[in-house]
Amino acid sequence: MASNPKEKLIDSAVRVFADKGYSGAKVADIVNGAGANIAAVNYHFGSKDKLFVCALRQAFADADEVYPSRGALSDDASAKDHIAAIARAILRRSFDDGKAGNFNKIMSRTMCVPGSPVEMILKEVDELELNHLANQLGQFLVSDDPTVISMAISNFIVLATIISKRPHGTQGLFNSDNPSPEEIELLIEKQVSTIIATLSAFKSLTQQQAALGQTS
Repeated sequence: MASNPKEKLIDSAVRVFADKGYSGAKVADIVNGAGANIAAVNYHFGSKDKLFVCALRQAFADADEVYPSRGALSDDASAKDHIAAIARAILRRSFDDGKAGNFNKIMSRTMCVPGSPVEMILKEVDELELNHLANQLGQFLVSDDPTVISMAISNFIVLATIISKRPHGTQGLFNSDNPSPEEIELLIEKQVSTIIATLSAFKSLTQQQAALGQTS
């Protein structure tokens, strides 16, 4: 539990940004949740943007502690296994209503929303997770073409975050409103298989295009 004013502001900011997104979050709500005042935000962070970055980093740390994107894999595990581990981590966060789910909520309520500092967010996420994903995708695709890897990242993100972006959450995904952990894991594994199959098809396509380019 946060024990000093700065930590309390970050914890409150994580909750507010997870609930409202960047544009909908009010600094007044954040300081009220922390038992502080506006001056404290200016003193510790200087701006809403800087507070948001700290909140995003904290939310990711909370998520990665429970659902590590690197899993329990060794560095010499295959790129396919690393990509699957990243996908599982992201998907599992989407089903977590606690602290470990806040990072996905912040991203889903912020990205593609007018008024959000998208470039700043992407820079942070690159450092937190996407650089690792890009490295693994490059190995899996056997490519160092930035355009190919960027397209692969886009395909991965769409499929890995589709659940957290659903307007009604997980409603309608299961036969009951209270799915068992086994049902959730089964759905996650199906989605991971879909991601790997999509990337495999993309790999075949890019290799075919490369071969055609070499013979033309």
